[in-house]
Amino acid sequence: MRNILTIFKKEWDRVFKDKRLVITVMILPGLMIFLIYSFMGTALSGYMTPDSEQVAFANAPAEFTSLWASLETTGTVEPVAIDASELSTYQAKVDASEWQLVIVFPEGFETDLGVDKPEIIVYYNQNETDSIMVHQRFATYIMLYQEQLSAALYGDTEAFSVAWEATAEDPAQQTGTMMSTLLPMLVVMFLFSGAMAIGPESIAGEKERGTIATLLVTPVKRREIAIGKILSLGVMSLISAVSSFIGIISSLPMLLGIEDVNVDFYGFADYLIILALLFSTVFVIVGVIAVVSAYAKNMKEAGTLITPIYFVTIIIGVSTMFSDGATSDWWAYLIPIYNTVQTLTAVLTFDPATATYLLLTALANLAYTGLFVYVLNRMFQSERIMFAK
Repeated sequence: MRNILTIFKKEWDRVFKDKRLVITVMILPGLMIFLIYSFMGTALSGYMTPDSEQVAFANAPAEFTSLWASLETTGTVEPVAIDASELSTYQAKVDASEWQLVIVFPEGFETDLGVDKPEIIVYYNQNETDSIMVHQRFATYIMLYQEQLSAALYGDTEAFSVAWEATAEDPAQQTGTMMSTLLPMLVVMFLFSGAMAIGPESIAGEKERGTIATLLVTPVKRREIAIGKILSLGVMSLISAVSSFIGIISSLPMLLGIEDVNVDFYGFADYLIILALLFSTVFVIVGVIAVVSAYAKNMKEAGTLITPIYFVTIIIGVSTMFSDGATSDWWAYLIPIYNTVQTLTAVLTFDPATATYLLLTALANLAYTGLFVYVLNRMFQSERIMFAK
């Protein structure tokens, strides 16, 4: 145990005595995530919510004006009354993206109802996002107005009525669903990237410099070296991941455009589960990186071999964006990385079987960590691998 702690302290000192490495690995990830995602959320919000929407109306009936004004909630529409003869002028403005929509009712629209079928002209720019969004809303208002006029002229012509009913809104479930679309993928990505930043240097870097040979000829058992390195790298990667996790939690509501989201639905126990999940997962990731780094001849080769594994990890994380909650298949929680993604989804969506999923995931990750320690120990005992040039 003493030798393991000695190896642990050696790796710990290597990182924490280098202030630049501490800032780069421990502090900068969370800070950069917060700044970048906050900026993206603010920029996207400004892009999706225009300051004003110019809409021109010609001969609009008072009833229609009252209808759309009562239903419009954006507060960005700036209506302007025009003459029907100005249609071509305002169509050109819509084409030039200066205006978003033109609606022209024929003269005598209300008097022609029931006698003739008057035509309403609606003109928009289908190549411009703001114009499309305004058009979609006003198309709905026109359909509602048409239904009102039909009822007034012909009475109730509907063959049946529909009672739209739904379960009561659950803000906690809605928040969990939104958070689970991105958070599992981001957490796994930053767990891996944090381990990548310090893992290859610990083994492949020492092989490249020749210092690993000095360590291997000491009386310290190879198994203790393997455990010490994986343990130290795991703890440091976990600190980096927690920094990233805090940055994600702080900025994700702004990125998703839900700044008023309430994360108070998650209690202390939920955060403990997430921390335990990260703790068990990071050792699997560090184990993979340690084994690959031990196999590689130098830092460059280690980075080349680890990159495809990182991409696979990202693909696994992306799977949550196309799933409806956590899977109930028990065997899925025995698959490394995928089990973490699914368990984290279960936590975020308040799945009642979360405790079971966490237990399966933790046991599986513990087994994989033990396997990687065993493999790394055998690799340390192989001079052909450790002293390869």
